[in-house]
Amino acid sequence: MTKLDAKALNTVTGGTSKCEPTPRPARPPRIAAASPRSAEGLNETRAAASGAARLSGEAGTRSVPVGVTDGSGEREMTVIDPRVGFLARRIAGLPLRTRRSVLRARFTIAGVLRGFETPGHARLFQRVLRQSAREARRLERAAVLHNLQTEAEWLALLVRTVPALLRDTRHVAVSDPAALERVAATGRPVILTPLHMGAYVFSLASLMVRFFPGRPLLVLRQRDDMPLETAVIERIREVGVAMRFHQVTDRMGFLEAVRFARNGAVVVNFCDLDPAYGAPAPMPVLGLETRFAFGTDTLARLTNALVVPLACTMEPKGDLVRVGPTFEVQSSAPDERARVAALVRAHIEASLRARPEQWHLWSALRDYLPVADTVTGAASPTTEADEQIRTAA
Repeated sequence: MTKLDAKALNTVTGGTSKCEPTPRPARPPRIAAASPRSAEGLNETRAAASGAARLSGEAGTRSVPVGVTDGSGEREMTVIDPRVGFLARRIAGLPLRTRRSVLRARFTIAGVLRGFETPGHARLFQRVLRQSAREARRLERAAVLHNLQTEAEWLALLVRTVPALLRDTRHVAVSDPAALERVAATGRPVILTPLHMGAYVFSLASLMVRFFPGRPLLVLRQRDDMPLETAVIERIREVGVAMRFHQVTDRMGFLEAVRFARNGAVVVNFCDLDPAYGAPAPMPVLGLETRFAFGTDTLARLTNALVVPLACTMEPKGDLVRVGPTFEVQSSAPDERARVAALVRAHIEASLRARPEQWHLWSALRDYLPVADTVTGAASPTTEADEQIRTAA
């Protein structure tokens, strides 16, 4: 998910904004990996700041969604931050394919007339992905468009009616629907492990409607709900998915998640969280010595769940959910943990290489890299992380 950036949306749609420019690209909050360990070492300040930036807008501005229901039970347009222009809301209210086309066209025209935004990712893409300067610039423009489209999709969840959202689910394609049908047919607990890519909230809701009807959806994380998220959860529930967030900040919270899974919930446990979120495991990707938070193995073993790696991406005419190979966790042995970590690592790398412009967390890349022991003062974390990126090429 990403914040409703009124300034960015209005720039493309031609709406007006009285707010100050906000830093780009917007970065979604990272949802916590399941881990039986405590939350010691969790960077609460960073997570809170990231969530506040997305949900409230930068510089202390506010976004206050209010659901309105008429006498028939039909939900009317949600009241959104008034800085989001009328045209931006109108575009978000269009059918999925139409709003994608309109936003892409207006983005292209605005870029030609005013110049394309350059948030600084081109150099990173060139070095880490080993791309030419020209391709890196293309990816940077695609990343800026992706951020705008994600914001529009977030807004669409609030302004589209329930029947309209259900029609939009028809445009969510799945690379291997038979694999999800087989998983659903087993009746076993299921753990979905997506990355923070694309408009993943809507894609996950669509999967629930199509493949897991009647089963609740439990998204694991390590912080409280925020107002805009609460509004979106309510909309998802109106679509027919019993969605909820579950805090995992200590062992008791983890065990409660295990209970939910055993009782039939489909659990979402994001696989691309930085190691500060607990149970870190070395998972080198893109030639970097990256580590990721990793608790999927423990959760899957305790629940006897099937684990389904996913990557949700936005395409011109809809969304695509790429389904990776389903696996199980057999034991708590170190070799088994290493095997599962290797599967997750391969999924992360394949997803990033396939659609690098759609990963929401590029701006946090240094959080995944090793740092020197700051107690000894051997090197600053920023310096060492930047050196990793500089030498990647």
